[in-house]
Amino acid sequence: MPSFRRKPHRKAILRSDAVRHSDEPLATRSVARSTRLKKDPTLHRHKADATGRIVGVASAVWLVEDSTRYNAPHDEPFSVTHQCSAGGVVTSDNPEDESLLAVGDWVEFARTLEEGKGVIIHVQSRHSRLFRQSPSDQQIQVIAANVDRAFLVHAVTQPYFSQRLLDRHLIACEQGGVEPVIVLNKIDLGITSEIEHTIQYYRERLGYTVCLTSTITGDGIEQIHSLMQGRTSVLVGASGVGKSALLNACFGQPIQAVRAISKKYQRGRHTTTNARLFHLPGGGEIIDTPGLREFALAQLSPQELAFYFHDFDSFYPQCKYLPCTHTHEPDCAVRAAVERGEIESSRYESYVLILESLSNV
Repeated sequence: MPSFRRKPHRKAILRSDAVRHSDEPLATRSVARSTRLKKDPTLHRHKADATGRIVGVASAVWLVEDSTRYNAPHDEPFSVTHQCSAGGVVTSDNPEDESLLAVGDWVEFARTLEEGKGVIIHVQSRHSRLFRQSPSDQQIQVIAANVDRAFLVHAVTQPYFSQRLLDRHLIACEQGGVEPVIVLNKIDLGITSEIEHTIQYYRERLGYTVCLTSTITGDGIEQIHSLMQGRTSVLVGASGVGKSALLNACFGQPIQAVRAISKKYQRGRHTTTNARLFHLPGGGEIIDTPGLREFALAQLSPQELAFYFHDFDSFYPQCKYLPCTHTHEPDCAVRAAVERGEIESSRYESYVLILESLSNV
């Protein structure tokens, strides 16, 4: 049975005790005003008269493309048929601690008398999602829903390459059932021997697909465009790594605006402010997302982290003590493998840093 989610009233948002300080289940509180609705959720869902996919968001308005138009051939990359608000009560097939709505969601909505307007009634189950812990609360923020591949875009420089962030992205992909593709962009600026070694490790040892790209020279653009065909993909990365420039290169036209990075701080400036779903020439969809400077992992305990570092897999069973954190226990096979050079030291350091962040939550 779907759970009920209600868009909070403005005053409730301002009151810290308005939502979470009750022992009553959230689903019950959301529909307490309608006993009849609680007993038969189908009464509410039957209000919907159309289905569609969320392709964007603008302030509090969700941009939806109805399923008939969505499945038809597209001449334009971005198509919206209805501007929808979230109804007073929205049912969802997804967990209550996740974002109620996200770009990529399939929804059922009721069309209003005003042309091109609607009200979202129900959110269908997500078969996959890319998510993180929200920086502001304990809610799980769904970045993109129902995606097949995630293109994890990192720059070789400007801004600096972060292996720790890459490892967080890879873990989130595995958690959400999304296939990752590592994209090292701006190779025209030169690749250091250290980054070349890292690329080789992720490609050959860990088996990830790695694309080396440049929107200046055109290197790698055809490869990532072919990997996007016929699928729903998402571009993920920090500000300034070149996600929007890559998107424009794949379309051969300026779809998204681009900005230069800050020379003073070596960080990107936000260009894309909201996620948008675009239809690719030749088939498939790509969701462009805002740059994320923080990517806190969600739904992951410190004890589970090592299982997402697959270069540990063959060594973990040989540890003297199980479970093993691979940090201080004697006769740890993982640490011994690091010392022998069978596991990259930078990869182990990334594991330790992420473990510390999870332990401090």
